Amino acid sequence: MTARRRIILTGATGLIGSALSQRLTSIGYEVVPFRSRHDGPGGFNHLTGKIDSEALEGAHAVIHLAGESIAQSWDEAAKERILASRRDGTRLLSEALAGLKQKPEVFLSMSGINRYGLTRKEILDETATVSAEGFLPAVTEAWENATLSASEGGIRTVLLRTSLVLSAKGGGLRKMLPAFRLGLGGPIGGGRQRMCWIGLPDLIELILWAMENPAVHGPVNAVAPQPVNQAEFARTLGAVLHRPSFLPMPAWALSLLFGQMGRETILGDLAARPAVALDGGFRFAKPDLASALRQAIGE
Repeated sequence: MTARRRIILTGATGLIGSALSQRLTSIGYEVVPFRSRHDGPGGFNHLTGKIDSEALEGAHAVIHLAGESIAQSWDEAAKERILASRRDGTRLLSEALAGLKQKPEVFLSMSGINRYGLTRKEILDETATVSAEGFLPAVTEAWENATLSASEGGIRTVLLRTSLVLSAKGGGLRKMLPAFRLGLGGPIGGGRQRMCWIGLPDLIELILWAMENPAVHGPVNAVAPQPVNQAEFARTLGAVLHRPSFLPMPAWALSLLFGQMGRETILGDLAARPAVALDGGFRFAKPDLASALRQAIGE
């Protein structure tokens, strides 16, 4: 194993990070977790500005997944934590990478399709205009801009704009499953708003593809090629579980329960196309929702 096969991974214990770490290790990479909010060796802390730059020297790639959870009540303190963890943490890491003697070949940083805004009528590929109107769009703008030091320092930088990641082990699907298994699920907010999704295994393979393909740089829509609306998602999940799925949740109830977080994440209306991946030859193993949900929940 050469030093250039070493992968630095932030967020290594999360849903995506755990699966990615296992996959990378299985194909011969050495995965080195890089801890966030950690002042000591092998980590970085955006709150104190400290980072172990020496641990980053000579890595083949740096994959940045760490960030404060979006799935919480958005009071002002939570908003600042969410923004700062992505903006300040990514900037600290990006600046450190740009200053290395042995820079990584590629820096991959997570982002989200909310970089395009909250509601758009058209199908959005990576050439679409972006927006900072709304909290999540503003966060993703700051998040992506924080990688500029790395790209300006000559490091190939990939921005992985993703959405709902399908896994029964965590994320949004895990939270939905109890209600749907009881036959209590259904469309939310009228069901017409479009949503993007991707199966966890496909996301892992897409990250590997972007890492290993030197032609890939800039934004990559890390979503499946077939967006659906809320009603179709509920209907498909119910069918996969062999349960009814017709109990709707009106938009006002969602807003009452989850406030701005619910309005921006669940009531948003975006349909993105993974043009960079498809045009570059990447093939999704589970491009349709039903097969991806069956894989996620083991049905």
